[in-house]
Amino acid sequence: MRRPPIACLIVAAAGAARAQTMLDQEQRLIEVHSLLVDMGALNAPGAYRERDLSLGLEVIVIPGIDGTTGGKRQITASDRTPVFPRLRLALGLPAPEGFRASVGIAYIPPIRLRDVSSHFAALEGEMAYAPGPLALGLRGHVLVARSMSPVTEPTVRDTLDNFEFGANAAAGYRLDFQPGSVTPYASIGITRTVGIFRVTSDAYELSSRTTNPVFAGGMRFLASQRFEVVAELAAFPGRLVHPSFRVAWMPDWWSRPATPSTP
Repeated sequence: MRRPPIACLIVAAAGAARAQTMLDQEQRLIEVHSLLVDMGALNAPGAYRERDLSLGLEVIVIPGIDGTTGGKRQITASDRTPVFPRLRLALGLPAPEGFRASVGIAYIPPIRLRDVSSHFAALEGEMAYAPGPLALGLRGHVLVARSMSPVTEPTVRDTLDNFEFGANAAAGYRLDFQPGSVTPYASIGITRTVGIFRVTSDAYELSSRTTNPVFAGGMRFLASQRFEVVAELAAFPGRLVHPSFRVAWMPDWWSRPATPSTP
């Protein structure tokens, strides 16, 4: 059976594969696509107080990808769309004095658009030391995803399954003004990715398992304690650099009850 050259599918990232063999090139493309769906922090550490709720939409920008493997150019995510969105929710939890804790979930429903679909779910948790404007945080995350898209041929939809987890440490400094704040932040972390690619035409399967460092920096804007805008640039050295953006609303559904005045 002829082993078809492959590249990955729905979402993806940077530059041409430069490995020595076609197998190396194919696995590199799987790795790059897997890293693009990774669940970055996309926020400053300690962003949420107890009972803060953030309902957001984030947009991941897809850089141009060269899908050349073994002399044949495969279809990559950047051939289909420049961005992909996902829904993201965060909730502030009770924490000791001077600390902030939160949990979050992210989701992409399996909606097919231009022959591309991705079914994605992720969970994250953070604990941050934030006694004042300076915040230091530790965060962990885990995700599963299945992406389907034309890769080996334009008339078929191949499949990429991902399981990923990781952790990062971050620092940010809040600058307050009326009626909001600006928080620049930076983080360093590590991500473990497992990507399994399957060719629909003959069930050929190829996997990539890697551990990657990640560096990120961004800016969070908070207006009137209700609206968030976050911009972040993430870099996986030697593999991928891409920006992401988040827009969120923070309703007062679970606001703290007013503290009774002291007579």
